[in-house]
Amino acid sequence: MKTIIIILKLLIFSLLFSNSILNASTINGDKPSYDKVYRTDRIGDSYHFLMLTKDGKYHYLYTNRTAKLTGAELKSTNLLDILKKKQSWGQAFPKKGKYTIDNGKFYTKLLWDRIYILSPKKIKYLNKIFYLK
Repeated sequence: MKTIIIILKLLIFSLLFSNSILNASTINGDKPSYDKVYRTDRIGDSYHFLMLTKDGKYHYLYTNRTAKLTGAELKSTNLLDILKKKQSWGQAFPKKGKYTIDNGKFYTKLLWDRIYILSPKKIKYLNKIFYLK
């Protein structure tokens, strides 16, 4: 009987401890730098770009065509043509949509993917860390 009580106490303690670690790293009150391009470090031979706008839109790009993009280029409707001019070969996968803020947390509206604001210069999205470049 004592072992069951000890196991239950350890289980409750571990649940409380693990939950506080998860919440402490995500709720910090930071806001992103809007209309600025965030980029990952090089992953394989590609880069991922992300930009959040003040009007509730996000622009995301996965490509191996370039390592640098401006905000105007990322928002452009001719993004694929711009990338072709920068480099004639490679792949590009643009995605854009709207995001929402719920209880201080950022989510994409379509699939409810979480956008973690780690600091004004650092964002985590789709298990990738983006840095303000």
